[in-house]
Amino acid sequence: MFGWEFPPYFAGGVGMVCKELALQLVDQGATLDYVMPFAPDDLQSNFVNLVDASRIKIIDASRHATDEQLRNSGIKMTRVKSLLAAYQTPEEYEKTLKEVSKYSSSTFYPGKEVKRRDPTSKLYGDNLLAEIDMFAHRIAVMVEHGAFKDSEIIHAHDWTTVPAAIIAKRLLNIPLIVHVHITEVNKNAGLGVNPEVYSVEREGMMAADKIIAISNTIKDTVMEHYGVPEEKIEVIHNGGVTMSPVMFDGKDFKGDNKVVSYLGRVTGMKGPLNFVDAALKVLQHCPNTKFIMAGAGDQLQSCMDRVKWAGVENKFYFHGFYNRDDADRFFDMSDVFVLPSIMEPFGVTPLEAMCKETPTIVTKQSGVAEVINHCFKVDFWDIDKMASQIITLLKYPPLHKTMKEYGYKEAKATTWEKPARKCLALYGRMTQ
Repeated sequence: MFGWEFPPYFAGGVGMVCKELALQLVDQGATLDYVMPFAPDDLQSNFVNLVDASRIKIIDASRHATDEQLRNSGIKMTRVKSLLAAYQTPEEYEKTLKEVSKYSSSTFYPGKEVKRRDPTSKLYGDNLLAEIDMFAHRIAVMVEHGAFKDSEIIHAHDWTTVPAAIIAKRLLNIPLIVHVHITEVNKNAGLGVNPEVYSVEREGMMAADKIIAISNTIKDTVMEHYGVPEEKIEVIHNGGVTMSPVMFDGKDFKGDNKVVSYLGRVTGMKGPLNFVDAALKVLQHCPNTKFIMAGAGDQLQSCMDRVKWAGVENKFYFHGFYNRDDADRFFDMSDVFVLPSIMEPFGVTPLEAMCKETPTIVTKQSGVAEVINHCFKVDFWDIDKMASQIITLLKYPPLHKTMKEYGYKEAKATTWEKPARKCLALYGRMTQ
């Protein structure tokens, strides 16, 4: 399995998905090498074999090397600056950089100060396209020296692993699955694409023996914009992500107020400005409400400016980058969670919120809306209805309790067992 991230080192939802899927695949009998372009020294796993490609180099002129040599070898490289980072367009990155700098060293968590850093920089480097090419080169060297010779299938996550996966497929002569979590078309919401990224994505889809799409929305995109035939695509929805049972009441921030939260990248497709607009309407009816926005992105400054313009800075908390512990705490203190995305390939955060017994609102344009029912659903553009749904959950305790209880049960039942079982069945059909 090829992936760019593995928790606790990850910059977005794909990293969590990779870990949860890998864990369940192993539980159901699979044996996995999880291959990354770079793995920090303290990254460990007790259920998959983590392979750090950055430690591989050409040792001598022979085409074979011992396992010990492969483990202990390494490549030195020089990085150059680029405006491309994880989950972002080049245009977003330049705007985001200014806002990220405010949160990358330290920020204030309600009640105490915590240290922050951007996990993207370590995993993705300064020039993502160069890192992708280097990863592919290292995989070629590893295969030529005997690595992965017993592998039966390649399962590659996201476009960043595509060049490496294609080389492995050609050298090992085994089937390739490309797991599509999001595409360049989806990220840009129809406003143009980065041609380099699109080209890599399409090359991977054409080379793949099978494509896994995480939602019907992604399947439609792959067919319409990348020219992939329907029979080549299999939709396998994500499962939920296990959250910590640790409780936190957030008294220093919450006080006697209700809390409504947004967790995710603060960028166009996520609809953060819609969340702010809905919040302003909520405050007209529920003045004792506060709002958390956790995450960074190119629209963070616009959100902050709109809040300041409305004169409600004391009602908002902007956290910047957040980790899993932060997410646990934010969900614990939240009375309502909102996913206002204009386009969301899937969206794991609603399941996380529901697992923490937080009533949830999602847009109909999100992939997760295809698999959950005990939540409110709304069109991303219908700000009035979004605000009305928030107000309803804040003002009517019986409904809030019902959504809390049934949402929790539904999220707990939305596990990775079924997606993993479907993946294993697909592996079986492809290796027969």
